[in-house]
Amino acid sequence: MSKYLSILEFYQKFPDEEASRKYIAEQRWGSEPACPRCGSMKVWEIKGGMQYKCGDCPASKCRFSVRTGTIMEHSRVPLQKWLLAINLMTTALKGISSDQFAKHLGVTQTTAWRMEHRIRKA
Repeated sequence: MSKYLSILEFYQKFPDEEASRKYIAEQRWGSEPACPRCGSMKVWEIKGGMQYKCGDCPASKCRFSVRTGTIMEHSRVPLQKWLLAINLMTTALKGISSDQFAKHLGVTQTTAWRMEHRIRKA
């Protein structure tokens, strides 16, 4: 998301969770996913592409997703809302309050505040 996207353009580009996941995967890995633990390209998609499994990690249960190692890790907020939050924060001229942020995203004020802090830290 290098340029400003209006809300309409945003929802046309990211109509659902799957489109958001594919965008993040493409930005993160390009054409092939890589294990964030060992860097191996020997990975398999499981659960319809929501998770991946590494074939080279010593731990046979090495699973990861597009969220692993990002500001979205350990968050239950959908990826589409994360992308909208990033878009809103990067295009707001004077910032945005967590109350207004919460209203735009449809989350609680506490969740919005935490998301803002993670985005700022990144």
